[in-house]
Amino acid sequence: MWKRVTLCAIILSALLLDGQAGESQGAVESSYRPGAVLVQYRSRLDRESLLSAWDARVEAEIAPLRVLSLRVPAGREAATVVALRRDPRVAFAGLDYVASAADGFTPNDPGWTQQWGPQQIGAPLAWSVTVGNTATVIAVVDSGVTLSHPDLVDRLWVNAGEIPANGLDDDGNGQADDVWGWHFYHWWDGQAYAPGENNLVIDDLGHGTHVAGIAGATVNNGVGIAGIAGGCRLMAVKVLDQYGVGWYSDIAAGIVYAVDNGARIVNLSLGGSSPSEALQASVDYAHARGVLVVAAAGNDGGAVLYPAACQHALAVAATDRDDQHPSFSNHGPEVDVAAPGVDIYSTWPWRDGYFTKSGTSMAAPHVAGLAALIWSQHPDYTPDQVQQCITQTALDVGPPGWDEYAGWGRIDAGRAVVPHRVLLPLVCHGYYPSWWPAQ
Repeated sequence: MWKRVTLCAIILSALLLDGQAGESQGAVESSYRPGAVLVQYRSRLDRESLLSAWDARVEAEIAPLRVLSLRVPAGREAATVVALRRDPRVAFAGLDYVASAADGFTPNDPGWTQQWGPQQIGAPLAWSVTVGNTATVIAVVDSGVTLSHPDLVDRLWVNAGEIPANGLDDDGNGQADDVWGWHFYHWWDGQAYAPGENNLVIDDLGHGTHVAGIAGATVNNGVGIAGIAGGCRLMAVKVLDQYGVGWYSDIAAGIVYAVDNGARIVNLSLGGSSPSEALQASVDYAHARGVLVVAAAGNDGGAVLYPAACQHALAVAATDRDDQHPSFSNHGPEVDVAAPGVDIYSTWPWRDGYFTKSGTSMAAPHVAGLAALIWSQHPDYTPDQVQQCITQTALDVGPPGWDEYAGWGRIDAGRAVVPHRVLLPLVCHGYYPSWWPAQ
């Protein structure tokens, strides 16, 4: 324990405390350990003469660092530091300040206690750095979104170039009145399914609304739940009907629309069992234009579905509360990471506005939200860099290294977002994130 605490104090003394010793004892009483100062001596010879001159009692020592913890009269800590800093035998002197675990903040959303997923992946720690920004857009390519939902209404992407309800394509993107997004579908004309499109993106299934809430419900607004990237924007792209069915061509068109209209992340909580060159082409289109495609692995316990199995798509499997692989979660060589996907509480169009569902459909938006946090912090990153950040910081929950059930592991938002220079002092003080090496 001493090793951890003193290392933390050394780091804090060197990085944070310079110039603090002159503060009054009352001003800093609660922030440092009473009756102690930390001193680094310059040489072994200096150590002996220093202790003799100061008649100081050594509490403990970190010999490789030449750092002593000295016992001094309570109330004289700051004055002693000032005096020690004038001694030529002293390399540095400082107070033994306290650090605390950076758990981030606990949001005031009343449904937070039912959200084990964000807590499991360390979202509150990531939120101590960023909750995302409005420049980062997540496209929810799904069954639409409930536009009036109180937890989503402030997070919706709005096409600034479009004048609502005037029947014109004001921004010249090929879609008239696409204020909130766009709807790609097929309809039965009596002989065949004919392609169609319009601006009706309201969710008539519930699936898309649930996915949207996981990725980006507003954080800390006193309403409902907290989304992983609750400061980002959500673009509604409807490609599934009220039965949860859609055609590959609609999905591909939806991906292209999302990319062309400013999305940085495309979330695809859907899939089919057959490979498709058209789907692959749409994923390639996104990747080439700096957009990350996040896709659910599938829920039948078999091979990874498409588009998750497409090259350049980040394929997401599910984990449960114990970081175990649920039997429904698909697996295979395409799996990149895993995320919470069992009993996930999120936004819903009906009932009381919230509902619990399970599936890799729920796991994928955890990852999409994390990607949005990373991009909010590092807007110059490429999709490959964002994916690498997600995979390299994941917690290995299976056999060592990559495996076909969890990929590189269950995502860890705290490790992916919080700089190591911030985490290191906390670790030294005894706070260990789940991913830190065993002590």
